[in-house]
This record gives sequence, structure tokens and C-alpha cells, in this order.
Amino acid sequence: MNKTSIEWCDYTWNSITGCFHPCRNTYCYNTMKATSPLNRFGARYKAKNGSLVYEKNWKSRQTGQCHIAQKGEIYPYGYDPTFYPHRLNEPLKVKNPAKIFVVDTGDMFGGWVPEEWIEQILNVVRHCSWHTFQFLTKNPERLIKYEFPDNAWVGTSVNSDKDIKRSNFIKQSKAKIKYLSIEPLLGPITFDLKGIDWIIIGAQTGKNPFIPKTEWIDEIIKQSNKYNIPLFFKENIKRYSNYFVQQFP
Repeated sequence: MNKTSIEWCDYTWNSITGCFHPCRNTYCYNTMKATSPLNRFGARYKAKNGSLVYEKNWKSRQTGQCHIAQKGEIYPYGYDPTFYPHRLNEPLKVKNPAKIFVVDTGDMFGGWVPEEWIEQILNVVRHCSWHTFQFLTKNPERLIKYEFPDNAWVGTSVNSDKDIKRSNFIKQSKAKIKYLSIEPLLGPITFDLKGIDWIIIGAQTGKNPFIPKTEWIDEIIKQSNKYNIPLFFKENIKRYSNYFVQQFP
């Protein structure tokens, strides 16, 4: 588990890495940005003799399947979904209450993730009642089957009105806090935000980023005021709005 520069949490806990979402080939930070750990260091895996091997061309390690890593391995199969059972006890070592972003280098609730991986992680969440665990998925329909403890916040990624189905699914989840991560904002959000407990808003970064319109941001602010939804503006969207706030539920 690592301290993080992500503005809305204190730690990231990556007991799973990798995913099969199409965005891993377009704008995913972990796979597409030259500065990401995956692209800087590549895959680290154990050879048959037990020694660690570093492979800069991490894509050559991918098989299109799910994997379980050994201790010491990092992205051993590139960005294929990989479970790290030896990382499960990491939140127990942090004694002060913290906001912990669960799996920022993959999607824990992707349809390819085995049920037993999810249950092992949720068992840790239930045990660590002093922490707040923040989950984020592009597959929110899978959340509906789970009963989340009160220290779990569940969210989904939306970019524009085309993602209304994700918003509807997250509202059906059995969690105390349901949130939307609108990052990057790529179009208007006009669907009803009633039933959402928190909203994160951010802009696309990198070379030639998409520029969000001020009126799109204003519409989100208008609905947040109507329904009393806390907003968390990331620093990267400050230049596109006259309004800036960083609130938590």
C-alpha cells in the first residue's frame, strides 16, 4: 500500500492490477502514459529458478488471462488482471484512519475478476472499520449483488450523458456512499443526479487534452446544489471554471 498524490485519498491499495477495458488502449494512465510505473519499469516476474526478471516490454508478458502474482512480482503479466494475495493485510498495518483507494491500477469489479478475489478484499474492508475504502469501477452493475459495510464508498466512472446507465446502476448499489468520478469530463452531464452522494470532477490531461466546456461544469454544479451533493474539483479542472471546491461526504 502506498501514499498517493491522488487528491481525494491518502493511500492506494492495489491487491489487483490490470483490466480488459478498451480504454487501456486509448487514454488509460497506467498503460498509455510514459511516466506510469508500468511504462517506466515494465514487468517484474520470477523466473523458474526464483530470481526476479525485469521485462521492459511488458506487453510481451500478456496472455489475455487472469493471474495470481508471487511475492516480489509487480505487473508480472503486464496489464492482464493479476491478484496479489500477499498485499491483503496491508491496510491492517495502518493504525490511523485513512481514505484508501482500492485498486487504482485496474478494475476490481470487472466481469473477468474471479469472485474469490473480490470476497477476500471485502473481508479485509469489513475487518478494518477505522478506514474508509473507496472503490471505483466501470462495471457498476456487478456492485448490486454485494452488501457493502458503512466504511466502503462505491463509485463509477462517467464521462458524459452516454454513461447514464452506469449512474443508474450505482444508485442501486447497497452502499452508504455512492459516487461518480467524472474524469475526464468529455461531454454534458444532464441526467438526474438525485441519489448520488459525492461527485469528483476532473479534466483530461497530457498532450492535446480535450477541453471541457464551462457550461457542462455549471450544469453539474447546479444539480449538486439542488440535491446537496458534495463536489470535489481536481486541480486540473480549475482553469475551466470560476468555481472551485474540494468537499467530502
